[in-house]
Amino acid sequence: MIITLTPNPAVDHTSIVDCLKVGTVNRFQYSYLDPAGKGINVSRMVHRLGWPTIAFGFLAGELGVIVEKALTDEGVDYHFVRIPGQTRLNTTIVERTSGTATSLHGPGPAVDGEHIARLENLLRFWLQAGRVLVLAGSLPPGVPTDIYATYLHLAHAKGVKTILDADGEPLRRGVAARPYLIKPNVAEAERLLGRALPDLPAVVDGARELARCFGAIVVISMGAQGAVCIQGEKGWHAVPPAVERHSTVGSGDAMVAGLAVALARGDNIVEGLQMGTAAGAATAMTPGTALGTVEDVAALLPRVEIAELR
Repeated sequence: MIITLTPNPAVDHTSIVDCLKVGTVNRFQYSYLDPAGKGINVSRMVHRLGWPTIAFGFLAGELGVIVEKALTDEGVDYHFVRIPGQTRLNTTIVERTSGTATSLHGPGPAVDGEHIARLENLLRFWLQAGRVLVLAGSLPPGVPTDIYATYLHLAHAKGVKTILDADGEPLRRGVAARPYLIKPNVAEAERLLGRALPDLPAVVDGARELARCFGAIVVISMGAQGAVCIQGEKGWHAVPPAVERHSTVGSGDAMVAGLAVALARGDNIVEGLQMGTAAGAATAMTPGTALGTVEDVAALLPRVEIAELR
């Protein structure tokens, strides 16, 4: 089983406009509501890829009900801790002419120590059935920045492999707890390293440094340029097939899902990198915050190019 933790879920409201004009009324042509949050998206894609998964996290208010209903409709299992307040509503405006997306993300509802303890107890129980734990996304107010490190230690004690996909201080504190795999994008890796990664050689060097420092498999996603993966002394560059990209929202989460499925199956990391790259490309083909279909993932999988780094 693949377990995902999303401390700060959301409902994504995506609107498609021809061209966004700031300071005036814009009329959208299409609008979508989707359950969101990195780990939730991972569970949704893992389910599509045919693996059992359970999504954990905190939910609040009517927007939390929307998340639960959407996951129920998709057949994705979940165990959320209910808290006061309102789950985040993230608004994304996609310009059809340019393909650019503008997003507004809120902080999420406050969480107290009792809620955190309830979530930890749930995880302790379900980790007994887990093969992979994915810790992903931002933290809501009240959650300590070392919480991912705490859950990584819990997973290690149960022999569960871990994937960390976060940013800022939660990522910095988390990598010190030695996750099995980390999956930052370029901007997140730059913040973790404290320097710019302007091109492919720089990304490769950055990934190698992170792998040496933290003993983890490092996958840095680069959007249409694919991803760099370093495992020990070995490295690979995965290049996705050329597709018509409608939105990159959720592509990184879909990549994490492919990596998680490979780890759960006992595949090597190259097979996971190929699956994750195909899932990310399939998601980029969909509008707004929608995820790719399993049919598109299967069609794109043999077209992913994996080049070993020398």
